[in-house]
Amino acid sequence: MAKEAVVATISRSVLFDSLSRAECEALAERCGLRRFDKGETIFSRGDPGDHLFIVGQGSVALTASTADGGEVVFAVLYPPTSFGEMALVDGGPRAASASARQRSVLVTMPGAVFRTLLADHPGVALALMKAFSGLIRRLDDHAVDLVLVDLHGRVVKFLLTAAGVSNPELASAHPVPVDLRMTQTEMARLVGGSRQNVNRVIGSLQASGAIVRTGTRIVAVRPDLLAAVIEDPSGR
Repeated sequence: MAKEAVVATISRSVLFDSLSRAECEALAERCGLRRFDKGETIFSRGDPGDHLFIVGQGSVALTASTADGGEVVFAVLYPPTSFGEMALVDGGPRAASASARQRSVLVTMPGAVFRTLLADHPGVALALMKAFSGLIRRLDDHAVDLVLVDLHGRVVKFLLTAAGVSNPELASAHPVPVDLRMTQTEMARLVGGSRQNVNRVIGSLQASGAIVRTGTRIVAVRPDLLAAVIEDPSGR
């Protein structure tokens, strides 16, 4: 990834979109690049945090291991998403593990550089606060869903979010393309279910016309039919 691409990655990140072009160029001079092969660990839960990362190419999974040896996927990240900020802010260890889902290139920013940015650029600090607020809301919603919503409903809510539907009452009656660049195993871990059970839910949604698949890949959804599932999970 050339310097111009590093500058473009930084400037496209929501966290740094308040910076000018000249500021992004100056920041790029203080950043590095790291390449990771598929499956390679970027950092592990409990590690000390010394860098912020921005996905330049490829994709990254944020995960944690369960007591029974399983794995929970918190998020799958694509360019130009940043991650690793929390440990730099509070000085604590990494709260999750991060690994490359495919060959990936990451922009790396030293913690000292990031903390200087926070002190000197209120726009970056505000963007970070918004990012943390969004993360807390998502985790809170997810925790509530795991207790109150069955797997069918959790899969449906995940697909509505992927389609950009925030209000099911306004759901479109036409197919909406989705770009789910993840395996069904990853989806299962995101919604808190087994791959086999998620497969069954996906099969029933396809049979009802609520989703469109090419092979095993979900390529489009009918938001109105998905919303109807939330209203009546029995399908009546």
